[in-house]
Amino acid sequence: MPDSHPFSARSLSGFTGRATPFAAAVVVWLAACGGGSATDRPGGNELAAADASADAPAMCAMRDTTALRVAVLDYITTADPRPQRFLSTFGTDSALPEDGFKSLQDKGPTYYYNDNPKNQAQVRAKLDEAGPYTTMLVVYKGKKESDNGNTVTVMLGGHYIGGEHEGKAAAVREITVRCDSTGWRVPSSATTPAAPAAAPATPGA
Repeated sequence: MPDSHPFSARSLSGFTGRATPFAAAVVVWLAACGGGSATDRPGGNELAAADASADAPAMCAMRDTTALRVAVLDYITTADPRPQRFLSTFGTDSALPEDGFKSLQDKGPTYYYNDNPKNQAQVRAKLDEAGPYTTMLVVYKGKKESDNGNTVTVMLGGHYIGGEHEGKAAAVREITVRCDSTGWRVPSSATTPAAPAAAPATPGA
């Protein structure tokens, strides 16, 4: 794959001292009289499930990936035609946040692209020089959370730049990502009709 420089985005207490026999007995007695595990109490199974559900977002947050990163990866790897390199706007509401942007970089050369004609001409020249690879401008349309943060729905769209697919709109999709014991996963996704093809003069449209 060609180097994307200079437009590439390649350039996250206890007891102290000796315990007396009496103190030790008190500790044992307190342990024996404790509430036990969540599953031992009335409604314990439900409480345990609720606790696990509440802890899930924190567990997923400790992993190397995020819901947005997983959603973007799903979007670009299921796009038709499948892109081989990527564009992303910057400084606008439609720009991908950093974690989503990394998904693009993981899959191919990635360039910044905005609505400045000079920037567009420079990027297009760089793309033409590198070769006829399928290129997609990925557009971020927001996200919403539900289920105490366990479920995240990410809205993505885009269109193709250059080559035989110039101006072709990519399907606008709402991708649902859920946190489970193994991390963030895509159990389902909904695809809405793509916007009509249009000249990509305004990134983020």
